[in-house]
Parts: sequence; structure tokens; C-alpha cells
Amino acid sequence: MRRSIARVLWRARASVAASSSASSSALLPVPSERFSSVLTAGTTECSAAFTRGFSGLAATSASRTRISRTCPAIATQQTRGKKKKAGKEKAAPAPRADEDPDDDDDGSDTAAEFDPAAFEQLMESAIEALERDLGKLRTGRASPGMLENLVVQAYGEHTPLQHLGSVTARNAQTLAVMLYDASLKAAVAAAIRDSPLGFNPREDGDTLVVPVPEMNADVKREVAKMAAKAGETAKVSVRNARKKGMDAIKRAKMPEDEAKRAEKEVQKSHDAFVKRCQDLTVAKEKAIMAA
Repeated sequence: MRRSIARVLWRARASVAASSSASSSALLPVPSERFSSVLTAGTTECSAAFTRGFSGLAATSASRTRISRTCPAIATQQTRGKKKKAGKEKAAPAPRADEDPDDDDDGSDTAAEFDPAAFEQLMESAIEALERDLGKLRTGRASPGMLENLVVQAYGEHTPLQHLGSVTARNAQTLAVMLYDASLKAAVAAAIRDSPLGFNPREDGDTLVVPVPEMNADVKREVAKMAAKAGETAKVSVRNARKKGMDAIKRAKMPEDEAKRAEKEVQKSHDAFVKRCQDLTVAKEKAIMAA
């Protein structure tokens, strides 16, 4: 619209200039009628240009009004479209401290992977612990295993005796403990006396001598009870490993037939390890009572 007005004014000035040049060359006055007609034409053209411009603006405004009434969503989108691109691109809100950025928003749980070997390892650990506990129990014959896993308070922490020295059997009724650090003799002797073995060590130079007395019937029964208790503790550990395996199968969300096969596999391993616990315990009880 501004260009149209400028163009009309330029034409008017050009016409007036042409008329002035012609009159000056002829040294004649400019007719007032001609000048008036030129100004009238220019004014008329300017008014027409203004009218066209305002009509366009009115049409645009009316169109927007109709759009906003009939479809507010489109009108809102058009209004947003006039904003700068930098204003539209807002930074993503930072996650809260209690939110995990790796969590999915769809609420679906990821199926955990089931590995039967991991639960068999837990059961195997229970067997190893049982073997250590049974080895600590005395029988009629001296065995280094009676003392090797005995826990001693040394250097400010609990340490197995086998890490502090060597244990050997001098004969069927005597054990000898050779320590790497002679300053620990008092602590090791106290640990042996306080153990359920009932031994009374004595010093022999740099060595601790531990007599293993013969057991009477009452002592044998008490030691056999200790063996049975160790066996039950190991069985509980095996059952706990089975429960963890069953829970892992449920979390894995595997097909029903695969889940049943996995449950049977875990139960089979459980039964086998429970039998091993029972066999080890019974064998130890027999050795104790036969001493």
C-alpha cells in the first residue's frame, strides 16, 4: 500500500515538473485548471490505494475472526506461528531428583533374565559352608580340619586360623599349631579354649600343642547334635536358594511351558543338594559315634 501511494505522488510531482518545464521554456504561466486536474487525479488515486489497503486489512481481520470462532485450535496455532522460532523451542524440563532418567514412561516392566547356574552356585555355597562346619567338630581322632577354620581375633579383625599359621597332626591324639607371628599365641590359645571343641592348648616354645582327648558317650552325643544342627542350617540355605530361583522365574515372564521346565530344573537341583547335606551330616554323626 505504501508503494502505491509513493508511486501516485511521484507521478503527480513528475506531471507538475513537466508542466513547469514547458511553461518556463515558453515563458507562459501554468494554467490553474491543469494543475488542479493533476492534483485531483493524484488525490483520487491515493484514496483508491488507501481504500484497497484498508479493505485488504479488513478482509484479513474478518477472516481471522471467523476462524477463531469456528476453530479456536487453528486460530491459536496461527497466533503461535507468528512467534520467533527461538521462542518456540523451549528447553526440556530437568528431571526431578527422585526420578530415574532411564525409566520408561509406558509403565511396562522389563522381563528379568533367568540363569539357573546362579542359584545352583548358592546351593553349592551352602554345601561348602556345611563341610567347613562339620570339619570343626571333633571326633576320636585328631584332624587339622578341627582348627583350620577356627576364627581368631587378630590385627583388629576376625581371621581364620589357617591364615595365621599351619595346623598339623602329630599323632592320633595331638594337634600342633605353628604361628607365623608368635605374638598371636595368646589370642589363638584363647580362641581354641572358647570354641565348642573343648580343647585346652599349651605352649611348647613357638608352637601351640593341642591335646585331643577321647570322648565319652555323653560328649559324643552332644557333638552329634551339633553336626545335625549344622546340616539343618545348610538345608535352610538350599531352600532359600530354591525360593530365589522360583521368584526369578516368575519375574522372567517366560512362556508357561518354559517356566514349568525351569521350575522342575530348580526343584531337581534343590533335591540333589538337600540329599548331599543329609549324606554329609549322617556320615559325620557316624564318625563321631564310632570314635
